[in-house]
Amino acid sequence: MEKMENIAHSSRAFLKAIRYPMHLSRFISQSRRIFGVFIGLPLLVHASDVYVAPTGSDAAQGRQEQPVATLRRAQELVRELRRERPSEPVTVWVAGGDYLQGTPLVLGPEDSGTADAPVVWRAREGETPRLLGARKLALKDFRPVVDEATRARLAPEAAANVVEVDVQALGLTRLGPYPDVFTDTGGILSLFTAEQRLPLARFPNRGFMTIRKIQFNAGGPTTRQWEGAVWHLLEDHPTGGIFEYRDEFSAKHAVWAKQLERGVWVKGYWRIPWQNEAIRVSAIDPEKRLLTLAKPIPGGIGNKYTRPEGNGRESYWVMNLLEEVDQPGEWCLDFVNRKIYLWPPAPLTETDIFVADTLEPVVKLDAASHITLCGLLVTVNAGPGIVVREGARNLIAGCTVRLVDEYGVRLEGGKNHTVRSSELTKLGSGGVFLAGGDITTTPRTPAGHLVTNNHIHHFSELQRVYTPGVNVGFTGGGNGGNHTCVGMTVSHNLIHDTPHAGVLLGSYDNVIEFNEIFRFATVSNDMGGIYSYDRYKQFGNHVLRFNYIHSSDDGDAIYFDHDHPDMTVFGNVVHLKSKGKRGTSFLYKIGYQAEFPQSINCRNNIAIESNFGYEFVSAKPSEARIENNVVVQCPTPFTWSDVASGKKRKTEPYPSGALAVYDADPGFVNLAGGDLRLRPDAKVFKDLPGFEPIPFEKIGLFVDEYRPKLPDPDRIDRAGKYVQHDALDGYQILDRK
Repeated sequence: MEKMENIAHSSRAFLKAIRYPMHLSRFISQSRRIFGVFIGLPLLVHASDVYVAPTGSDAAQGRQEQPVATLRRAQELVRELRRERPSEPVTVWVAGGDYLQGTPLVLGPEDSGTADAPVVWRAREGETPRLLGARKLALKDFRPVVDEATRARLAPEAAANVVEVDVQALGLTRLGPYPDVFTDTGGILSLFTAEQRLPLARFPNRGFMTIRKIQFNAGGPTTRQWEGAVWHLLEDHPTGGIFEYRDEFSAKHAVWAKQLERGVWVKGYWRIPWQNEAIRVSAIDPEKRLLTLAKPIPGGIGNKYTRPEGNGRESYWVMNLLEEVDQPGEWCLDFVNRKIYLWPPAPLTETDIFVADTLEPVVKLDAASHITLCGLLVTVNAGPGIVVREGARNLIAGCTVRLVDEYGVRLEGGKNHTVRSSELTKLGSGGVFLAGGDITTTPRTPAGHLVTNNHIHHFSELQRVYTPGVNVGFTGGGNGGNHTCVGMTVSHNLIHDTPHAGVLLGSYDNVIEFNEIFRFATVSNDMGGIYSYDRYKQFGNHVLRFNYIHSSDDGDAIYFDHDHPDMTVFGNVVHLKSKGKRGTSFLYKIGYQAEFPQSINCRNNIAIESNFGYEFVSAKPSEARIENNVVVQCPTPFTWSDVASGKKRKTEPYPSGALAVYDADPGFVNLAGGDLRLRPDAKVFKDLPGFEPIPFEKIGLFVDEYRPKLPDPDRIDRAGKYVQHDALDGYQILDRK
């Protein structure tokens, strides 16, 4: 009987579909489940679908049995379908395999869908389409190194292994030289395999050299009285800083001195851990062991607190020299010969080598709307992975972006774009960059972008500072500042393994919630899992709630490094397990409170095993809402300061309600195992009757249609069993005001 009713219903649906074509695709989908496949049905089933596969042909019709070969031909077919049937959704089914873009796939207004009829670019089930922003080098492009002068520069162990590629003959354009000073990749091309970014030659291969003594700062104060000093750049000076290098590196520097005409660059943390410039070397004196930098940098060189001579632990390395191609996978670009010299990571007959030569994204949605990218792998590019500019309600879901040298995804303007359930990893810069909204309207106009349920890890591999997992309106650098970024939500993301920042925060009206952030500040300290540095009159009104921030040797968790106007900090759990001299769970600084007094709203949070629990500075202590906060095993639970006569001063506590400090576990389900739910009988609830249970089990990633299962815990490695990093030594931050 049920089968007969289904057949009768389908008959009525078929008549309706004939009269009203918009119902046809729905009828076909239902009919397949009931009757199986009718004769001729494939032409009907795929009326609003386009199929693309690397094995297809652009002369084909784009049907399942006749896929087109390129994404650009699929784009043309989508436009035809949208013109013919604008009220029907369109799906582009992308088969597994490689799509070498060369130039970006740009989707604009004519490629857009609508709310009821979106355009979806989706991976075929069980397949992985790879969209590559690079070109694959052919075996014939690699030649042995025969020039004797070049071979003489190679390390003995490299001479039999290094090959060369004439990149100018291949028509590549990003061939240098580097600028005199830069903080990113310096604008040259990049090399990849399908699985890794090939490392640019450097010395040392891991870690850093350290300066023996500064001879000339070339900017900044020249006394130890750094507070109130005039910070300047000696732009009219003929050189940058000058320093004495160590005896153990004398032989290396003598070798590099012979290549100054070809160009030698060193990169370093020259004065503090939040600056990391690469600078051309103008002179090396092997007898005096002096190295002269070509240009000054802001603040000059030498540890900020031990001027003028520095502290002898300023860290640097040399980069992109043929002499330092000394292990498989390393390479350099010779700016004079216009050649790449590569020690292949594996036999060239067994591995593909890709060269990325453009700063354009792999995929760009430019003023497009209602487009979904689903299940795609975007990879190997010298620019960003995906850029969404303007438009409305675009969705990036279940995608993977890896091995790009800039941000994985950039959402620049527009309204209500979403990055959901994706993985962003092995990034040269940050994970997701957010911008948009309007601060000039009353009330402010939100952009409404959402970054949720994403796994963002192992990033900032090239640009080492101020490139976070998610950038929510932070311009970056020691001068603070922001870009317009209003009304964003960053939720349920898993962010880990970065040399610097987890989330950077600026602008207005953003919500950061239910995120797990760990192993941040692995190289540079004076940074937060969630961090802001900005001025009172240009940012504020953010909500930070229900975030779990943990496992950072020398990082701070929620860190307001300047002003903190109208911030709501509620229900966050911090377990830093601090090992260095820093390590504050909740850190507030004075900022401009002498001129613009600010209060504090910090409630219902938990700080565990951090050097400092809560450090408060408020010019309006009587208006503070500080209550129901918990401290567990923190050597310094609370510090309290107010602002008087324009300066910070220690003061008596000013909580608005009860607080609790414990030397032992107050009732977690499993503190050692990282399950920080509080048991119903936890002592906290007795000591703080107003404490609200924190939904710890809801923090982090979740399963949805785009993320069918959670990542393997062993791969995430919360315990740090497989972690290696090069932490800086000797950069103790003294300006904790």
